[in-house]
Amino acid sequence: MDLQFQDCHDLDRLPWFEHNSEGRLVLRDPAAIGPVIDFHAHLGFAIFFSPPLDLNRRAPETLTNFPMRGVPVDLSVESGLNLETHRPGRVVQQYMRSMVTNRGDHATHTVPNLLSDMADMNIERAIVMAIDFPFGTQNSGAYLRAMQGQGALTPYIAINPLKPGWEARMDRLVDAGARGLKIHPYSEFMTSDHPLIIRMLRRWARTGLPVQFHTAFNALAPGFLQMLARMETYDKAIRSFPDTVFILGHAGMDFYDKAIEYANEYPNVYLEIDGQPPDNLRRIIDSVDHSRILFGSDWPFFPVALPLAKVLVATRGDRALRRRILYDNGAALLQRFGDMPSRQQAASAQ
Repeated sequence: MDLQFQDCHDLDRLPWFEHNSEGRLVLRDPAAIGPVIDFHAHLGFAIFFSPPLDLNRRAPETLTNFPMRGVPVDLSVESGLNLETHRPGRVVQQYMRSMVTNRGDHATHTVPNLLSDMADMNIERAIVMAIDFPFGTQNSGAYLRAMQGQGALTPYIAINPLKPGWEARMDRLVDAGARGLKIHPYSEFMTSDHPLIIRMLRRWARTGLPVQFHTAFNALAPGFLQMLARMETYDKAIRSFPDTVFILGHAGMDFYDKAIEYANEYPNVYLEIDGQPPDNLRRIIDSVDHSRILFGSDWPFFPVALPLAKVLVATRGDRALRRRILYDNGAALLQRFGDMPSRQQAASAQ
């Protein structure tokens, strides 16, 4: 199967996609694919000293960091590497802009736009993750407020242990409806085995709720970021809190072999596979308990169709496996924490 495309819109050459009457890329036959749960999404970031974003504004189009138009798509490589190859520095430029303004691409990364893009790809539920720095605008509270009453969205917060009063803030956000914790070494400015992160996880463990790590890096990440996200830095946390579910976001990127080792050694580890190309996905599928593989998109860094296409390619000919990765595993994990009714419960409530 040809894995080279002119851009994301050209993915309609695959048998699973088409364009609707509005020119949007959508699933050709949603019933054949089935429902999807996205275990890795975000909203727009307001960081440092930028004005707050209007997260409930509907923009005419979602401007993803990996543009739908004009960037060649190679499904055989990790998505971040694909973007950097053709648009070097674009993500950094967008981050720089979000430090000082509430305009630009990130202003389109709102709740209505997320829900619209989810509908195009038959996504039933998205786990939406905040990222907060130790100073400046805090996104976790804004995310919780924007998602209030949105049953299709599950909020994961960020707690930065460098910010004074983080303990009380954690308690407030959990009371306000947080259903998981996102840890991103780049925004914490420390590795995930740092004593402050371990201290934070010790307090978080009282909630009984899951933790999702950003893991690793692709080959083009700056060296200082690579040092913060090295795969060996996650072992201490996973080993220290065996009753906490840890989800390894990106499944280790280029270092997916180490993510596989974690999943096989620790029963509390799940792999979220956004960005991984089909060959890597097949290696993960062949090596890991299938019940602990979760689909994620990393929207709005990437349009959902990009990581979804990779899973569809990797699972072609095995609809049962595809269903597990795209929906069943995520649904089971959400049900475990009371965040999603079972099919039987939903049917009885109707």
